[in-house]
Amino acid sequence: MAEKAEASRLSWEIGIPLVTNPRMLRTFALVTALSIVLVVLLLGVVFGSQGDWDSVLTMAKIFALVGVGLFVLFVLVMGLVFGNRLRTRYTVDDDGIVQETIDKVGKVGSRLAVIAGILGRSPGTTGAGLIAVSNEVASLSWDGAFRVDAVPRRHLLVFRNAWRPVMEVYCTPENYAAVEALVRERMEERRTVERVEAKSPLPRYLLHTVLVLAASFAVLVAHDAFDLDVLVPMIMLAFALATLWLIPLFGYVVLLTNALILFAFVMVLLEERTSMFRRGETYLHYEVFSDADWGHLVLALAGLAYLSWLSIRAVRGKLVSLLVRDQGDMGG
Repeated sequence: MAEKAEASRLSWEIGIPLVTNPRMLRTFALVTALSIVLVVLLLGVVFGSQGDWDSVLTMAKIFALVGVGLFVLFVLVMGLVFGNRLRTRYTVDDDGIVQETIDKVGKVGSRLAVIAGILGRSPGTTGAGLIAVSNEVASLSWDGAFRVDAVPRRHLLVFRNAWRPVMEVYCTPENYAAVEALVRERMEERRTVERVEAKSPLPRYLLHTVLVLAASFAVLVAHDAFDLDVLVPMIMLAFALATLWLIPLFGYVVLLTNALILFAFVMVLLEERTSMFRRGETYLHYEVFSDADWGHLVLALAGLAYLSWLSIRAVRGKLVSLLVRDQGDMGG
């Protein structure tokens, strides 16, 4: 455990407990559960739009078991491979806080995950590895917007924005008081807490998520009713959620898929068909649409309108994704 201190700078290394850390276990359990829920929702919208609700229930059970297996595997890896410790270096100075993962096992493991994902053509494994690599160095700036909660018995400082913890700083028993004093002093000088939003943005984003799922469901139902390929609506759904939660510029992909879907609908409406009852007579497909067909189309168009509105707001910077908001709160 290395530690050094200067006038307005503190730096130390510590082995963060893993398996014996309730916060770490709770966080991983939550992340695993949310990942499973997201996958089930995405597949549920697709299969449910085709009326195959039995498959949705079956998938939910399968992915729930997968989630339990992943959690058990995590505990075993953290205990056996990492030795229940993740070596980390913290630096607190006049600019903010820098957290660096210096554990060699952790760095090697994240890079092996990327390589294994690429070789095995597994986007999930590759993505998990890339996320781990990107998180090896994280920072907070006092010019951000967050507050600090102290947990003295664990020598822990938890930094939160308006809706979630953005960083946890594990101190040593010897430097905890000095680190907390320096943190609170710098946050008070830069008025960091005053910039934290009064209300959590999470309910608004969850509402948009439900609306995105409902709009996509309507589009997929219409696609199935008109016997069209569901690949484009599936891409639309995935990128619409990514626009809301991750990167606003993904909204351009949603707008493109919406245009393709509208084109497909127009082609179906204007498709010329030959009458089965009057030889040689032709008609346009929309002329024999049933009330159910028109209902499916109207709901799909309403869904496309909402998704287009959301995407336009995102690409114009009027709707910031939650990930970008978090980066801004961290001072990035």
